[in-house]
Amino acid sequence: KLPYNSIEQFPLDSDMHRQLTQQHNRTLAETQRYGVAQTQAPQVWAATKNNPKYPNTPVKVCIVDTGYDRTHEDLPQKGVTGTNTGYGPPLTDEDGHGTHVAGVIGAVGKNGKGIVGINPDPNKFSFHISKALNDEGLGTATSVLMGIKGCISSGAKIISMSLGGGPKSNIFRELYKEAYDKGILVFAAAGNLGIRRDDFPASYGLVVSVGAVGQNSKRADFSNWSSQLEIMGPGVDIVSTFPGNKYGILSGTSMATPYVAGVAALVWGHFPQCTNQQIRNVLARSAKPINNSGGGGCSNRNGWGLVQAKDAFDLLDKYGCAAGGKNFSPQSAGAVGGCNQPLADISKLTPRKDLATHSNGASNRCQKLLVKLLTDDYAYETSWELRRKDNGQLLNSGPPTGRNFADKTEYMGAASECLEPGTYEFIVKDLFGDGIASPGYYSIIMDGKTLAKRNDFGPKDITTFTIDGSQSIVIHAQPQWKSLLIEGFGNRYGNFNDGGSDALHLDTKFGRNGLVMLKSGSSRYAQASVYSNNVLLNNRVFNEFKVVFSFYTNGMENTDKFCLDYSANGATAWSMAHCWQGGQHFENGEWNDDVEWVFRPSAHAINSVRIRFRAFASDNSDRVFIDKIQLFGQDRELT
Repeated sequence: KLPYNSIEQFPLDSDMHRQLTQQHNRTLAETQRYGVAQTQAPQVWAATKNNPKYPNTPVKVCIVDTGYDRTHEDLPQKGVTGTNTGYGPPLTDEDGHGTHVAGVIGAVGKNGKGIVGINPDPNKFSFHISKALNDEGLGTATSVLMGIKGCISSGAKIISMSLGGGPKSNIFRELYKEAYDKGILVFAAAGNLGIRRDDFPASYGLVVSVGAVGQNSKRADFSNWSSQLEIMGPGVDIVSTFPGNKYGILSGTSMATPYVAGVAALVWGHFPQCTNQQIRNVLARSAKPINNSGGGGCSNRNGWGLVQAKDAFDLLDKYGCAAGGKNFSPQSAGAVGGCNQPLADISKLTPRKDLATHSNGASNRCQKLLVKLLTDDYAYETSWELRRKDNGQLLNSGPPTGRNFADKTEYMGAASECLEPGTYEFIVKDLFGDGIASPGYYSIIMDGKTLAKRNDFGPKDITTFTIDGSQSIVIHAQPQWKSLLIEGFGNRYGNFNDGGSDALHLDTKFGRNGLVMLKSGSSRYAQASVYSNNVLLNNRVFNEFKVVFSFYTNGMENTDKFCLDYSANGATAWSMAHCWQGGQHFENGEWNDDVEWVFRPSAHAINSVRIRFRAFASDNSDRVFIDKIQLFGQDRELT
């Protein structure tokens, strides 16, 4: 087994030792330490506060260390997950090193306690803790390997590793390659011997090697250097959280690493469409150069310089993800590290605000989405939205607020400003659920290419597309659903039939007009049901069907449920598609709208289909109310 250890350096003079002991045994009123300001984090907080232009997509940060004191007054307690590598529960920490690292990244702000982390709002990021080191700060290659795998499995976007040990290993290199190709950014401490040395994992090109500076923004004497050193963070006399609601001072590249990882999380959360490679490159490009030896730019002693959150934020805000350079396939092909990391040439980029009026061959050229719409006789039913898929941010919509489209009218115009690389959804909705009547239609166009053109789409149609780093457009195939049945129960049961005395039509209830009620049904569920007439498919080839409906429940307990059944080709026997269970799939006393379920009959050739809802409940006061049922078929030929 290869030894791994946490990388830290305690201050050597006796006064600082006494200060450390005092800090371990007292609490603090909330203070913002020098490292937070030194990295420009407060400037990003200020720029994004209550600003709808900069929504946040929470980034998960994984810490591979000695654990995490979940009970600490100044650390996030909700939503923290962990991986046990054999050293006990990950959300405990007898050593303190991992808890100290966590406080640098995310000590809670505005709580009047302790310190403030780089990410002070626990709603804007989350932690996963891989406890890969024991209570003495030591581990093995096996425990660290398990810890990294736990980070990858957790869905983390950032891994912070304030540890080192063991020689270069192909096993670890392949694991870091896997992480990088999955879009994860890994940071590791460069080491604390104050010499030129390749420590691992920091010196893999797939890992960002982090050195330490002091309050004077100069390289700390203990900070290692090498050709792989890439960026610097505050690492001298760092006050942070310690187990037992205490606070401690530590120095080392162990402390610098979470500062840089924390900045990455802070910035990436506002630009989630960018890749790990692009975020890495922007952090390096925007770093503040450190001139320890008369030179500037990047050096083996200082990397690209001190991490600067606001300067990185501003680069991305000005140029988009193109500020981070091109993406590679696989992404790990661009992970070189150190001064050789392939950064973007900013001089060749055009600011995003100028893209609409300039066409100079810049790699961040403008991509705008155009929408064409020809409405039918019921234009008030039609609307559209353009959203970012990663965080749901609404970019544009139509018609304008408080207005409707005009009947039988053609509209054409830009649905967006310049779209940077990322994945988007264009959503067309029809209020009644029958699409746009012919000859009406909608279409969306980008870069001269029609991405979608349809009219018979039911209640909504979604086109998902991706703009990659080279500005190429990729359309994600979506199933095309044809409307087969719509029943709003405005005229009693309409296209449905009641199964017996435990089904009842209601003209109005719970703010809805036209709905059916199913009650009881535990011993005679056929009585507590409604079923549709046979829907003929008229030689159309469907092999999947989708039911969309709304429901409300009263008195349904955890043992109560209601189910969706279907039968094909006139069969008298029913097949169960799905059941919704009380306490698991719904809560009583609220409407659940636009619930969807897809089923696939086993028959090869389907000529007709019908559906049924039935209730299973424990007593007569348990009731399900169903409003507006729609049935769709997927127009896809069988093979």
